[in-house]
Parts: sequence; C-alpha cells; structure tokens
Amino acid sequence: MNNWLIVMFIVLSIGGRAVSAQQKSPVELELSGFNYISPVPVYLSEDDKRWLQQKKKLSVAVYEPVQPPLVLTTLTGRYRGMNADYLALIQHSLNTRISVMAYPDQADAVEALKKGEVDMVLTGLESQSWREASVQVSLPLIHSWPNLVTSLGNVMAPLQSAQRTGGAIVNHYPDVDFIRQSFPDAEIDNYGSYQEALNSVNNGRNAWFFGDSLTTSTWLSQEFSLALTTVKYWPAPQRKSYFLFLPAQQRLREIVNNTLSAIDENIHGQIAQSMIDKGNLSFLIEPLDLTPREKQWLNNHKTLRVIINPWFAPYTMVDGSQQTRGIVGDVLNLIGLQTGIQFETVVVKSNKEMVAEMKKGNWHIVQAATYDLSREDYLSFTHPFITTQFVAVIRKEESKEHALRPGNHVAISADHTLLATLKAKYSGIVWEEVENSSVALNLVATGKVDAAISNQLTARYLSEHYYPDQLSWIPLTGEEPAAISFAVPRSEPELRQILDKALDDIPQKEVLQIVSKWIRLPDVKIDTWELYNRPFYLVATLASLLVLSTLLWAVYLVREVRIRKRSQRLLKEERNRALRANEEKREFLSHMSHEIRTPVSAIMGFLELLQFSPAKFSPEDKASVDQAAQASRSLLKLIGEILDLEKIESGLLETVPQWKYPESLIQDNIALFSALAAQKGIALRYDSRLDAREAMRLDPQLLGQVLTNIIGNAVKFTEHGDVRISAVKHEQTLVISVRDSGPGMSEEEQRRLFTAFSQGKAGEHHRGSGLGLAISRGLMRQMGGTIELQSEVNRGTIVTLSLPVQTSFDITPAVADVDAPLPVLQGTTLRVLIADDLPFSRLLLKRQLMTLGIMADEADNGEMALHYLQQGNYDLLITDLNMPVMDGIELARQVRKSNTTLVIWGLTATAQEHERERCLSAGMNACLFKPITLSQLSHLLSGVSDTHDTIFDLERLAMLAQGNRALMLRALKDAQVENRCDLTAAYKASESGDYRQVKHHIHRINGTAQLLGVETLMKAAQSLEDKLPDAMTVTELPAELEYIQTLLDELERAIEKFTP
Repeated sequence: MNNWLIVMFIVLSIGGRAVSAQQKSPVELELSGFNYISPVPVYLSEDDKRWLQQKKKLSVAVYEPVQPPLVLTTLTGRYRGMNADYLALIQHSLNTRISVMAYPDQADAVEALKKGEVDMVLTGLESQSWREASVQVSLPLIHSWPNLVTSLGNVMAPLQSAQRTGGAIVNHYPDVDFIRQSFPDAEIDNYGSYQEALNSVNNGRNAWFFGDSLTTSTWLSQEFSLALTTVKYWPAPQRKSYFLFLPAQQRLREIVNNTLSAIDENIHGQIAQSMIDKGNLSFLIEPLDLTPREKQWLNNHKTLRVIINPWFAPYTMVDGSQQTRGIVGDVLNLIGLQTGIQFETVVVKSNKEMVAEMKKGNWHIVQAATYDLSREDYLSFTHPFITTQFVAVIRKEESKEHALRPGNHVAISADHTLLATLKAKYSGIVWEEVENSSVALNLVATGKVDAAISNQLTARYLSEHYYPDQLSWIPLTGEEPAAISFAVPRSEPELRQILDKALDDIPQKEVLQIVSKWIRLPDVKIDTWELYNRPFYLVATLASLLVLSTLLWAVYLVREVRIRKRSQRLLKEERNRALRANEEKREFLSHMSHEIRTPVSAIMGFLELLQFSPAKFSPEDKASVDQAAQASRSLLKLIGEILDLEKIESGLLETVPQWKYPESLIQDNIALFSALAAQKGIALRYDSRLDAREAMRLDPQLLGQVLTNIIGNAVKFTEHGDVRISAVKHEQTLVISVRDSGPGMSEEEQRRLFTAFSQGKAGEHHRGSGLGLAISRGLMRQMGGTIELQSEVNRGTIVTLSLPVQTSFDITPAVADVDAPLPVLQGTTLRVLIADDLPFSRLLLKRQLMTLGIMADEADNGEMALHYLQQGNYDLLITDLNMPVMDGIELARQVRKSNTTLVIWGLTATAQEHERERCLSAGMNACLFKPITLSQLSHLLSGVSDTHDTIFDLERLAMLAQGNRALMLRALKDAQVENRCDLTAAYKASESGDYRQVKHHIHRINGTAQLLGVETLMKAAQSLEDKLPDAMTVTELPAELEYIQTLLDELERAIEKFTP
C-alpha cells in the first residue's frame, strides 16, 4: 500500500513539472480578427514584396495579462480583440500569413524576439515609449487618452478643486503629478486592476477614478453603466501600443510602419467601435486638416472665452469651479482634445447679461444657440451638432389638440427664433415672453399658462427631472427642427472654420452618447455659489466696513450715549412727575366738582321746590328765586366746562351718535337765548335750508353744547343789531353759521381766542371763564368736524361749524321729552329708602319725593340703610356713592347678595362716565348725576313697580298723618278693630231682624273704607247700605255680610304687611 502511494506521488510530481514547463512555453493562438475590413493599400518596393514572399509567414509575440478591449480572452485558444482586428488587417493588406504566439509575460516575449523565435512583439497599452536600445518600435498602433470617471450623483462636482478628495488609479497611471494639477490635495489609491479601482468609486471610498479611455470604457459598459460615467478627457499623457523589432529587422519595421500609415481614421473608428460602446476617441488619432491661416489663428489664441448661461439645462451648466458642464461642456472637451484650445467660462445669469457681455467684444463663443439666418448680420454660426424638434409643452391632463387654440396663454423665450413666426401663425394666442425655457415650463407646471414652446430635448430633460408625470408635449408641425450650434463673432471666420472641422470630425454616435448621458443622469444639483460669490464677497466686504465703522462710531458715541441716557432718565422722571401731577389734577377736579356740585345741586333742588310750591310769592321774591336758580346753573356750567376741557385734553371724551332732526335741535338752542335777546333789544333770526323730514346721525349733546356756547357768545357780546343763525347741508356735511353784529375782533385776538381761559377785549366787559370756544373746538374735533372764525373789528363775527353726518329720510328719531307741568304719581304705594350722609341732600330728595306723592325713609350711611332693608320691605333704594362707614357701592354689593329684585339707584355729584360704570358693575340699576329735577325724578319713578299688595290708599293716609308712619300704622290698627266690631254687631242685628241697625254698622264700615281709600270695600258696603232696610230679604243678607267679611280679611292682611 505504501509503495503505491510513493509511486503516485512521483507520477503527480513529474506531471506537475510537465504542466509547469508547458505553461512557460509559447502557445500559438488562432487569429480571430475582424475580416470584413477591406485591406489598405500599402506601398511596397519589389524587394519588399519578394522578401515577404520568401518569408511566407510573420510570427507575432503577445503576452499576458489580457487587456480588454485590446485582447478579450485566450482561454479557448483564439486571439480576439482590437489587436486581433489590426493583425488581421495587416495580414490581408500584406497578403502574408501572421501567426500569434502567446507568452506568459512581456519579458519572455522580448526574449523570444531576441532569440529569433518571433519576428516582432505586439505590446499592450504603454504610457511611455520603449527605451531599450536593443529593441526598436513601430509607429503607434492603438491610442488611448486619460479620462476622469465619477459616480452619477457626483457629476456636477468641480473638475478642479483644492479640497481634500480621494482618487483611484491602476498600476500608477496616470502619475500623481498629473493628478495634482487638477486636485492638489487628492489622496491617491493605486490598485492592481480596473475592476477594483472602479468599484472603489462605486462604493464611495473614492470620488474619482483616473484611467485610460479605452480600458475604462470597456469596464464601464460591462460592469458600471448604471452607476459611473466619464466626465472629462485630457490630451495627455496618452497610452499607446506598438510593435517591437530587433535593429536587424529594419525592412520588416518599415513594411509595418507603411501599413500602419495606410490605416485611416475611419478604419481606426470601425475597429474601436466594434469593441467599445462609448468613449471612442479614435477620431483624434489624425489631426484636423487645418489651413496655414487657421493654424496661425490657433497659435495666437490658446484660450477662448465662452459665454455661458448655466440655466439652459441640459445644454449648459456650470460647476463650482466655474467650468462649463452639460452637453456643451462635453463637446468643448472633445474640441479641446482636437485643437489644444483651453476654454475660459464667462458666466451670465440672463439673456440681458449675455447681450451686454457680447457688446463688450471680449468673447469668442456663445453657448448652444438655435441656428437662425436672421441673426447672421452680427453673428456667425457653426455647423449644428444637435438637431431636435420644436414642441409645445402642456400639462399631462390637457388635450393635445387644444395646446395652441385661440385664447390660450403660451410662454416662450423672449429671444426664441420662432417667436415672430408663431405670433403670425397663431394670432389668437396670448404670448407670454419669459427669460428661458426653464421658466416657461415652470409656468406650465404651476398652471399659470396653458402651454410653452421649447425644443424636445430641453422639454424631455426638464419634465423627467423636475416635473415627472406632469408634462407632455406635441411637435410643432410645419416648423423646421431646432439646429443647435455655436455662435461666434462674424469678425472671426477662422474660428468658425476651425470649430466646423472639429465638430464634423466628432462621430455623431459620440454626440448622441453625450446627449444620452446628460438626459439619463439623476437630478443634477447645480452649484450656484460661483454665480453669486462675487456679490457675496462684495456684500460681506461692505458689511465688514459697516461693522468696523459702526464700532468706531460706537466708541465715539459712548460718552454721548451716557449723556443721552442720563437725559432720558431725567426726562422720564419729569414725565412721571407730570403724569402724577396730571392724575392729581384730574382727581382734584373730580373731587372738587363733587364737593361743589353737591351743595349747588341741593340749592337748585330747593329752589325748584320753591318754584313749584303752591305758596304765593310776590313778583320780587319769584324773581329772586329765578335769579338764584340761574346763578346755580351758571356755576354748574362752569364746573362742567372745566371737566369737559380736562376730558378733551386727556382724550377721554367719547361721542354718542344718534339719529336726530337737526332742525329741532338748533331751534331748541336758539330758544334758550330768545328771552335774553329780547331783553337786550337785539333780533335773533334763524334761516334754515334743511329738510325737516331728513334725520341726521350726530351727537346731540355735544353739538348742543357747541351751539349753546356759540349762540350764547353772539348774544352776549352783541349790544345792538341782530344775531343770524343759518343751517344748510352741503352733500354729507351739516354747516351751521352764527353771524353777529357785535364789536368784532382783531387778528391777534382771533389767534389766541381758542386757547383755554382766553378772551377778547369785548370779554373784559362780561364775566366768563374763557373756556367756551376752546371746548367748542375740542368738541367739534371729537365729532370729526371743524369750527372756523371770521371777524373784523367793529364789523361783527361769523362762526361756522362744519360737521360730517349721515342722513336718511327712512329713520324716525326718538322725540325728546318736553317740559311738562309737574306730574304727581297718583295712588303710588312705593316704599323708598334714601341713603346719604349729608342731611340737606337727604332732606332735598325726601321733599322731592313727597312733592311727587311718595313717602321715604332715611339712613345716613350704608350700614344703617342695610339694616333698614333687612327689617322692612322697600321698592327702591336711592343711595349716595360717597358715604362713611359703608359707601353706596359696597351697599349695593351687600344688597345684591340676598335681594336681586330691589331697584337701586346711585346718586352722585361726580358727573363722570366711570362713576356710571362703577354703579352698574356693583349691581345698581342706574346711576343719577346731581342735580336731579322733579321732572326727571318723576319720569324715573314711573318705571319702578309697586311690589306691595296694598289695597288702601297709602298716599291719602300719609297726607292725613302728615307723613308720620307710626301714626299711619296706629290709624290702620284702629280701623281694623272698629271694622270687626261693626261687622260683629251687624251679624247680631241680622239675626234679630233689626235691619236698620245692620245698615248703621255697614255705614260705619263704608266710612272707614272711604277714609282709607279701599275702593272694593267701599263699593260693596255702599251697595249693601243702599238695599237696607227694605229691599233685602232674610236669605240674601247673610251672603252679603260674608262678602263684606271677605273684603275686611283682605284689608287686614294688607294692614299686617304695612310696616312703619
């Protein structure tokens, strides 16, 4: 068993060595090249032809590793790829068989050449020429250019950047120095294969890959077509393949060079195209066929300025390094490879800026423009490199047939080549001229227009990337397609010719690949920083200067600020003192007005009682009473004016507009002064042009106050002649004029007349406060009107009031109560309680109520009033607001805790609106301002309900008892006893049949009923009395007596409820 294992080990060892030796030996491969290319004509001398015939076969050495697309694979013994295609072409062109010998590596192949085992060696792509002196090289066979690859999401990253970034290369190509020309701070990873290097970009480890165009294109098509793309090519350093010869093989080297020279650009393109899908740069192998003049122009113009608007995607975009990108950027890259030209991007942000830049003259190329013959007078156009249809873009849900129907709003670029044509063709359309197609399509997507004109390529790009599933388009029939080309100045014909030759030399398939690349890219984030960095830096610089100057200014102003703050602090203190003083003034005025109005109101009230007293006065006494009442009213008027002035100055005066007939309001105010005018012997005339049926919305109280002041002044200062009042409506303005024939005023007097406490010279002869006109002006301003004064010395004065009003004939204003004779509330049984700390105020109010037929009880503070309310049953509480122990406000709150039905009136001499609000918020029913007249009091009392079930006449009883409630109660009790005695006696007399005696007792009950004013009892007793003694039967009398007894029971219940 062991012997067999030893034998097997020896056999396997020998077999392994044989296999190893076999692998190092050359292997002849079957040449499987592209045989459909026609042989190229090669110039050969007769000696060369004989030499090839004698040679019969040329052996070519190739070696590992396999480099697609030069060599695809050798595993099956076949030699395929671009190398094979070229060898097949040489074989056919020289009519000499070529055998391919495969060696493990380059060194073995070169060694075989030196030993004479092969005639020549075909290299892979080399980045530098062969430098070994013992070997010579042919002309380059295959060319490949350095390229830059990145992920689809990184396409718009700057192609030159000083920022740290990662790059991948294979076998140290290209060298680091070349890479750092574009990316100075790049970190380079060197890989052993293209697959590893490209995968590092795909997975995000590196941002860029640097390689050669042929090999890279092969791997991109096979493995990374949906993830990576080429973004740039460089003209150098190229990678090339060669044939290697021994120096002694000069004839063969010349034959091969002649053959390679005979291969033109088209054949190179066919061979490359059969192996790679994109990135076929074989058209660059042969230089452009330029004239000497064109070559000279290129020598003089190494860099061309290209005007680019970056918003014409996908044609033109700009990255962060201000390099042109998009379709135009890739085309310019290829032109640069052909001509060696460098391009400088001039960025503009609008068509207007583009025209302005062109007018400067320092430019060479304008971005992709639609070829238009009408523009050839100042521009020259290159051959078009893209053609695409013009389309009308609409929203997807819209009907395509209605895209360009009359009435539609259609957006189109302001400089569009079809603008004039389409306007003439579709005259019914409203054309909206916009900046570019991007704006036009946005208007369609947002529904602001019905359609937009664009070319199909732009429409497709924008709709797929920015408006997916929103837009569709239809071709414009009858219009030539858009021919996209470059525009150059007409003064540069050589430039146009060079560009034409370069564009014509680019294979159309390569252009289509470029277009397809930009269309299928994901949404491109266009870096706009470079567009706005200059304005940003300018603004930042200005801001910095502003900040610096502000700091310097701030340092300079520190002392001024301190002084200003100190001044502001002092000013604030003064303001606070002024506010406190103003508040103290307001409180003082309020307090003083209350203290003055209270006694004056009492005086006026007592005077009014005297005026309505039934007592007879002599004419002299009556005149004295009237004069005292007038003096009291004047004093109250002065107090009111002072308070009004304070309200106006503090802005607390409020207007209460109402619908009123101005005619009656004016006449009422004129009537107030008719007696005074008659006394002075002056005429008081009124001329009205108002419609008495027309109501106006105004504040009658404020306007009446102004009229009283103006008319009163006119009558007061006029000694002879007349006072004329006129009223008229101009549109929506009520105009009232008061003209007098008084002494008039100078201009100086007029200037100060509307100032508070100021009077004219005429006022020196008449006592007054000097507040009337100042208050009148304030009141007119508060109502939105004006007051104007015209006066001349010795010629009188005209005061004109202008007040804006609303008018209506359909509204009937409430008619104000007119003065009537003193009413007496007949038969009232109201129980009233008066609460006031001032005896004369209580006495006045009690006598006013007695005059109106109402009895009242008194309390000198809120606590006593609350005690009375708890002991008795009252209908009305009239309380002063300011009292010791408990004021009226607190009294109302306490009452409302247990009694919500009692009517409570607050009575105060402080005629301020806030006092009314305090009363109402405390639960009072009303707030009355002193003085209160008998007429006002009677009107208010008429609205108070009697809550007692009193069936007797309390007023009559009060008059009999002279208001003494204890005496009234005693009388009621006596009447109650007497009535019971009489009723008992009547029953006894009825039982005995003594009807005369029954009549006697019923008569006594009737008399008591008449005395107490018990109507029902009085009528029943009178009826029974009339029937006795003859008309009453024995059976009827008991029923009548029972009815009398029922009425007496009701009377007794009413007497029990009565409290003194």
